[in-house]
Amino acid sequence: MDTREIEFVEFDDAALPALLRSQVLSFLRLQWPEGFTGDLRYRDWITRSDLTPYHLLYVAHGLVVSHLELVRVTLEHEGVSYEVHSPTTVLTYPSFQGEGWAKKLVTEAVRRIDASDADLGIVYCNPDLEGFYASCGWTPMPGARTVVGPEPTKATESTDMMLMRFLTDKGQRGRESFLRSPLWITDEW
Repeated sequence: MDTREIEFVEFDDAALPALLRSQVLSFLRLQWPEGFTGDLRYRDWITRSDLTPYHLLYVAHGLVVSHLELVRVTLEHEGVSYEVHSPTTVLTYPSFQGEGWAKKLVTEAVRRIDASDADLGIVYCNPDLEGFYASCGWTPMPGARTVVGPEPTKATESTDMMLMRFLTDKGQRGRESFLRSPLWITDEW
């Protein structure tokens, strides 16, 4: 397939075409099966709607080449409330990997996050992807910890790497707090 046939498209969650949604969900079921177990076994959503998901994709003839979702959440950390925007569900189908599609999407996400009203940008990834995200403008936060669970005392520590962007004065002032104490989130996004 000629790469000139690959086009950039974007959709809010409600407008994401069913064909594209099903491809992303199929990829997720194979790559992150732990997100589709128990009560979530028949899950038909990519990301919870309360996170206001917005999809950026490269597609060719109705086929997903690469996908990224931007989400928004308000987080409390050490008594400070932060508006956070985050890329998630970053994926590229194997036949297109190594061609730079995900990097283009992450770079576009950074541009949009920087232009938004967010205090912080946060991305979580496997530690082996730290260099990739750093090359797209994310600041690694070695030593920063995130715990995930319904309440801090019942949370487990995430093994994902946290990278951040500090966008406002409030975000900049809070930078050290993320190294000092774990960030608690109720559920991964």
